[in-house]
Amino acid sequence: MKIKALFSGLVLLLTVSAPAMADWQQAAGEVEQSIEQMLEKVSPYKGEVVADMEPLYLELAQVTEDTVDYPYIAKVVMGKYYRRASAQDKLDFEKVFRRTLIKTYAKTLVSFNIKAYELVKPRSISPKPNKQKVTVKVLSTAGKAYSIVNYMVKTDGQWKLVNIVLDGFNLRVTFKNQFSNIAQNTKGNVSAAIAQWSEKMSKK
Repeated sequence: MKIKALFSGLVLLLTVSAPAMADWQQAAGEVEQSIEQMLEKVSPYKGEVVADMEPLYLELAQVTEDTVDYPYIAKVVMGKYYRRASAQDKLDFEKVFRRTLIKTYAKTLVSFNIKAYELVKPRSISPKPNKQKVTVKVLSTAGKAYSIVNYMVKTDGQWKLVNIVLDGFNLRVTFKNQFSNIAQNTKGNVSAAIAQWSEKMSKK
């Protein structure tokens, strides 16, 4: 009886996990495709961050246009100040944040000088099929190993990136703290905070 129950449970597990794994594979496929496209754009730089990175920024902007949920991430980064922001403030910050994330992408990828990467299958199944975590192990030409965790959400049939954790460094949380600090310095003036953010980014 116990064996029969165990067998039935195993069949049920396989029935449930197959579609769930399919969701992860779809999200992972999106991540892998984006990585391949970005590495192709980064390869001419041969691991060196140069003075004029603008051509790379423009190319990465095109690659990530449909795969990164910039509006959502920008909203989360603004935190409580999003509710206080005007419609123009929200548009302005989304624009400058998009630029921020693309520059971060570019300089990180160039600095890593990736030799190889591997997508790691999850140990457990996500309880929410439309939300998947795709971990990528990266090896640089210098022999250093890195871990990149991509948080993906499926909206209207499209998988999009909503956060990245790089070797324990949570980009979304880090940017949110930075915006909060700037907004506090401007005494809650969102427009001024966005202007300061933009000015700082232009110097990096």
